Amino acid sequence: MTFTPTAIRRAFDLDVALTVIAFKRRAAYKTQWFVGSLIGGTELLTSLALWAAVLAERGEVGGYDWDAMRTYYVLAFVTAAIAFGGTEGLAAQRILDGMVAIDLLKPVDFQRARAAEYTGSILGNLPTLGVGLAVSILFLDPLPPVSATAGALALVSVLLIVPLAFGLMFLSVMLCFWTRSYHGVMWSRRTITAFFSGLMVPLALMPAALQTVVGWLPFVHIATTPSNIYLGRVDTTGALGLVALEAAWCVALWLLGRVLWNRAVKVVTVHGG
Repeated sequence: MTFTPTAIRRAFDLDVALTVIAFKRRAAYKTQWFVGSLIGGTELLTSLALWAAVLAERGEVGGYDWDAMRTYYVLAFVTAAIAFGGTEGLAAQRILDGMVAIDLLKPVDFQRARAAEYTGSILGNLPTLGVGLAVSILFLDPLPPVSATAGALALVSVLLIVPLAFGLMFLSVMLCFWTRSYHGVMWSRRTITAFFSGLMVPLALMPAALQTVVGWLPFVHIATTPSNIYLGRVDTTGALGLVALEAAWCVALWLLGRVLWNRAVKVVTVHGG
């Protein structure tokens, strides 16, 4: 690949075009917005109802009182919408139906193109996320960040979820070259991500040994890292370290995805033939 100013500009323009197309495609399905808000809101209220009952008796669990737990799950609602809101089925289908063979003939980087589409689909979810967040703030009254610095670093962590989630998704999509199926892989990845990120249950409630191991995995940065920073469960130095580790995982997952892609295209097999 030639890295001339013209080539870089063309690649950037293509990324923007694919992002806009994916955004418009996602924005066109208004019913999906409503269903997404309904499902996400129901999960949020169910979790809060459970913890309200638990904390009413115990007062505090794992360092979370009712105010902190309520805030934690509002943040989890936001991060889950970002982590699971991107388009992935189209990328997998291109491999399964053989369209990837055509992609190999195009002067387009497959990974970058899918990243642009993924980002556009995330942006297409912003109206749903905005409405859900506004309702949550209005009725659930989450805590503000412990400081302006914590709020800024938490926001950086949330933004980094986009490339992080794409990296995890792209790796699972690459498995289609060998599994020739995607639904099982997708739901396995989503379940693992939800559990080890703390979306199901805060990681602070898990055994210390498991917390240590999970703390080095990429999943933890989808829910636990931004909430810990926001709620002040780590100091500024610790927050900077967590954000740096999250950024490092974004790069590592991208590079690993590149390695898998380069291996996969050498043994291309098309589903059904």
